[in-house]
Amino acid sequence: MLTYDEFKEAMDKGFIKGDTVQIVRKNGKIHDYVLDGERVEPHEILSLEKVSDIIKELADELGVSKTYI
Repeated sequence: MLTYDEFKEAMDKGFIKGDTVQIVRKNGKIHDYVLDGERVEPHEILSLEKVSDIIKELADELGVSKTYI
């Protein structure tokens, strides 16, 4: 499962650029992000989502205020 810290680090290092990111979910929860050209397993389903929405969702899981983030 993807954590806020991992996602933020990927953004800080420039791996995640722009306003959207490809997300893999398992049981409705964010499992991982997928970069362009990265291999995807046949059972994984990707959705293109707004980076801001992912940050908010990960913050909610931490119980951190969205305004704090």
